[in-house]
Amino acid sequence: MLRALEKSARLKQRIKAGESVLGTQISLHDTASIEIFGRAGYDWASVDTEHTAQSLITVQHMLQAAQGWDVVPFVRPLILDHDNIRRLLDIGATGVLCPFIDTAEQAKRLVDACYYPPRGKRGWNPLRASAYHLGVDEYMAGIDDAMIILIIIESRLGAENAAEILAVDGIDGVTVGGMDLSMDLGVFRQFDHPTYLAAVEQIREGARVTGKAFGTGVYDEASARRALAAKETLLLSLGDVNILTAGVTRMVADVREAIAATS
Repeated sequence: MLRALEKSARLKQRIKAGESVLGTQISLHDTASIEIFGRAGYDWASVDTEHTAQSLITVQHMLQAAQGWDVVPFVRPLILDHDNIRRLLDIGATGVLCPFIDTAEQAKRLVDACYYPPRGKRGWNPLRASAYHLGVDEYMAGIDDAMIILIIIESRLGAENAAEILAVDGIDGVTVGGMDLSMDLGVFRQFDHPTYLAAVEQIREGARVTGKAFGTGVYDEASARRALAAKETLLLSLGDVNILTAGVTRMVADVREAIAATS
């Protein structure tokens, strides 16, 4: 089996078995980012094309860079767009993390975009994904078992429809888009607000009753322990930009403090 499919199929089995899997988001377009996260031991990394300057070619470079590590590269598309997702899959992505899924109909459209007929409606020509057709038989035989579809619910409507959305066959799990969800609820960044917590519980319950993976995000050991205690398995941690900015800010503060102490 093609290595990319092999890695993704193993991860999919772990997700379905309810194992905890650690992921991150890649915003910077230098391939060093995904190489570092891969070497550090992350299970999956989503290349973000929604909020960043990532292009089709930089995404392809990320997919190529991930080949040397066990990390499974996902792509976060700009929007739910059949043609855009098809191109991302054709260049080698075996997983998507799709934003703003609000209804079961949208979830079905996403599944259609990711799977070939008869299960879906994906158009054919997995050029790089099939090793430029040198491994096309392996690809076609293995892609269904390797394809991972995660969604982000980040609106009141999505939270209300969570159980129906997650009941769609082909959706493997859900994460909470906390910033957009809190904004849509009118409690921006108030993550302890009862309205926000109630919406998160709607999504959590939707995942529970449908047996799909769920996660809210982890930022340190304490938040990871809380997530695990709550039976969350999609552990989406801080991304490359968050970690870099936090580290740089802390370094500058520490050195400035040392300078001030010796002045």
